[in-house]
Amino acid sequence: MLDNKGKLFGKVSVIDLLVVCIVIIMAIGAYMSWQKINNKTVLTENKGLIQNSAADTLEVTMRLEEVRQITMDAIHIGDDVFMKDTGKFFGQVVDVYSEPAKRLIYSQDGTPIEAVVPNRLDVLMVVHVPGKRLENGYYTANNIHLVYDSSMEIKTPSIQTIPKIETIKTVTGV
Repeated sequence: MLDNKGKLFGKVSVIDLLVVCIVIIMAIGAYMSWQKINNKTVLTENKGLIQNSAADTLEVTMRLEEVRQITMDAIHIGDDVFMKDTGKFFGQVVDVYSEPAKRLIYSQDGTPIEAVVPNRLDVLMVVHVPGKRLENGYYTANNIHLVYDSSMEIKTPSIQTIPKIETIKTVTGV
């Protein structure tokens, strides 16, 4: 099949044949992607699960665990909250409060004890988020799925942190 010059049947180079196959596969992939975009089956900025005009307000309580007092003092009511990885607006801080940080430890006999962590606070940050509750959960206006007890990296003008979502509820009249 291959001659000593690397040609298939003495006529076609194997490398040329490979290049032609790759170009055909890329053309098919580009056409399929164009079809998906044209048929609007791809989620784009203007085709989200929630249109901003249809968004409600979600009240999301986030817990920052075992932080110092300086972190608590750096969070202010009215601060805008952004997603760290995308830089998109997440919501606005409407309340901040703290409680002593506690950690579960075990005694020598294996008994669990909830101990206060010295010089640390658990900060609860309440954020109003434009979004909506759909049949399969809560979503922000930027189509971020909010899940209880999940962590997300956020930033405000003065802090960057990874809190856990503690509660989510829809509020009206805000």
